[in-house]
Amino acid sequence: MISRRHSRQGFTLIELLVVISIIGILVGLLLPAVNSAREAGRRTQCASNMRNVGLAILGYVNSQNVFPPAGEFCEDATTLTSLTSGTVDPTQSVIPGFIAGTPRSTAVPMYSWVVPILPYLDSQELYNQWTMFYTGSGGASQAANYFDGFAGTVPYLQAGTASNWKIGSSGLGVLKCPDDNTIQSNQGNLSYVVNGGFALWHAVPYGWAGSAIDGGGAPVAMQWAPPATGYLGTIGVMQKLGVMFLESTFPQGATQVKIPWNVRSSLTSIVDGASSTILLSENTLTGVTTGTPYSSNLETNWSAPMPTFTMFIGSSNVCTATVPVTTGTTLNCTSGILTPTGDLDGGGWALSNKVGTFENIGYGQNLTIEGSYPFSNSAHPGGTNMMFCDGAVRFISNNIDGTVYSKIITSAGSRLPLYAKQMPVDQSSFAQ
Repeated sequence: MISRRHSRQGFTLIELLVVISIIGILVGLLLPAVNSAREAGRRTQCASNMRNVGLAILGYVNSQNVFPPAGEFCEDATTLTSLTSGTVDPTQSVIPGFIAGTPRSTAVPMYSWVVPILPYLDSQELYNQWTMFYTGSGGASQAANYFDGFAGTVPYLQAGTASNWKIGSSGLGVLKCPDDNTIQSNQGNLSYVVNGGFALWHAVPYGWAGSAIDGGGAPVAMQWAPPATGYLGTIGVMQKLGVMFLESTFPQGATQVKIPWNVRSSLTSIVDGASSTILLSENTLTGVTTGTPYSSNLETNWSAPMPTFTMFIGSSNVCTATVPVTTGTTLNCTSGILTPTGDLDGGGWALSNKVGTFENIGYGQNLTIEGSYPFSNSAHPGGTNMMFCDGAVRFISNNIDGTVYSKIITSAGSRLPLYAKQMPVDQSSFAQ
């Protein structure tokens, strides 16, 4: 009798379930590694773009011997009257109006720090087409607005030329971080900001009161020098706290009056060391917007000079014992909270970065309104790319010690007045 054996075809249901389960486990194990690799790639590309932008700034410095302004504004008749009256009063400048969100109608926001470095970003033609000044209908020189061309007729345009708005809205890949989740396609995005120190403007210091509420942040007045020293004493302190600052001018040929509050840093003024001083940081809440109170309700792109769109500052918490900072009072930074004890730094500096406050590195990821957060911020897990004045790009942890962070913001902390003088910084405390 012949026995027949039947060969089995395929798999049983149980075997298929086992195989699927194994594949699922393997995929679950691999996905975190893949996502981590992708994030590392984006962070590396972000750092590469930042390095190219920073090298362009340093190229400008090598050519001009000074850093470019963080933002440029054109003054008006009110400022001119103040300067020629015999009493210099920086509060009469057009700049404070842009910080408070209530600029004078005659004030002109001209351009950000990006415009002067365009030739060093392989964008010489964009720079050549940018209009700084033009001859008005009455024959007088007038300053061109970065906003010129957004709507209406532009008086200086000729056939085949581009308006400033058209140029500033041109997308430049090097100005964008791949992890910046606020980037808008085909717009003049910007992911990087320059080091403004501890105030939005050096001549009349304004810090920033952060907020847990989206759009709740606001400028706060600060006193960084004794009142008896006047505006020159304030500027002398503020220039040691940062690297790049807001600047203003008059139309060409309109006046020969010098604007006394304009200052620019040079590499020799960074006495704490280029390798220990930040030049650039990330901020995802800058760049393109259709207008917010922080841009004086003007549309913005990479050419907008408004301070919360061009620079980052250190936390204003350093000048108060009450955190969070609130508006309506003037923070007195000369009161002793920053004064060293022996060779130990003043306790206030530790609040430059304190997790749990609204001004620490990275808190901006909780916010959405462009221009509402003039502090370091990125979409990278755990920290932010920052470029130093020596050209090195480092990943700075969100949890960096506040005192250390304050020291790598200041360019000459060792030469601050005694009430705010900083001790030397150990590079191993921030360099990884």
